Amino acid sequence: MSRCFPLFLLAVLMSAPQLAFAREWSDITGKYKTEAELVAFNHEKVVLKRAGKDLLSLPLDKLSQADRDYLDTLSKDEAKNTPEPQTWTMRDGTNVVGRIVGYARKDVTIQRRRARTYVNDRVFANLPELYRKMLPKIVAEFEQVKIENERDFESWVLKQKGEARTFKCEGVILELEGGDEYGVPFFFFSEADLAVLKPGWEAWAAENADPDQQEDASFHVQALAEAYQRDREANQQVAQMQLTLQAVDAGVTSLWEVMLYPARGQGYGPQCVVVAGRNSRDAQENAMRQYPGARTGAVRRVSN
Repeated sequence: MSRCFPLFLLAVLMSAPQLAFAREWSDITGKYKTEAELVAFNHEKVVLKRAGKDLLSLPLDKLSQADRDYLDTLSKDEAKNTPEPQTWTMRDGTNVVGRIVGYARKDVTIQRRRARTYVNDRVFANLPELYRKMLPKIVAEFEQVKIENERDFESWVLKQKGEARTFKCEGVILELEGGDEYGVPFFFFSEADLAVLKPGWEAWAAENADPDQQEDASFHVQALAEAYQRDREANQQVAQMQLTLQAVDAGVTSLWEVMLYPARGQGYGPQCVVVAGRNSRDAQENAMRQYPGARTGAVRRVSN
């Protein structure tokens, strides 16, 4: 895979096979089962899309052995699978074909030195064509000035009189059909596409985010992109599934799936927890004890 000028730090995750059918998935106890379509998986998690169009992320070590064997088979056959292309719409209406593979952030510094324009110490004229087209738009966005082409861009650079200007860009990594990867700032995307790509950014960019948390956020945006391209009505959030299974006495209590949404400022995203309860209200109360301050969403009984 070739690597072009790194406006952003590149992060590549294992690509998921493209499947279009649902199967039954179960946990290691056999008590929790759900019918869902596989969207993506890596060495730690699997993302599933159920008939209700919601997306769930389950830890791999909580799945049944049969499910893990199934994923192992897919991993071995992965080289035979060619990911379907994704089409993303830019704010100006342009369509770009490429796969979203993660989040990234990078400073872009522009300066005129010795009669040449440099971008992060690279000569502007030597950059790939895509970046030469992107940079004028980056400057126009941050400076709120009209810059439509390279000539306008060079004119703006001259007006800086050798002063270095730095712009902090935040966005995603887009892998094009040829395998090259490019950092694309969020403001390049249409509002509809941005609604899919942006939600997980805060978790990735958090000041105290560790590498595992960033990898998790990148994996989830990759899964969201896959689901969104396959089904434009898919839920735009990936809920973490917490399988906190307890003993269920026949006829006395049941297992319930409860969706929880965190209060603002809490360091986790939507959670889908499986708890025991005599009825739906009992299940909601048990779930909220695990996540104080959260508000409950949909409740579904998953076993008698």
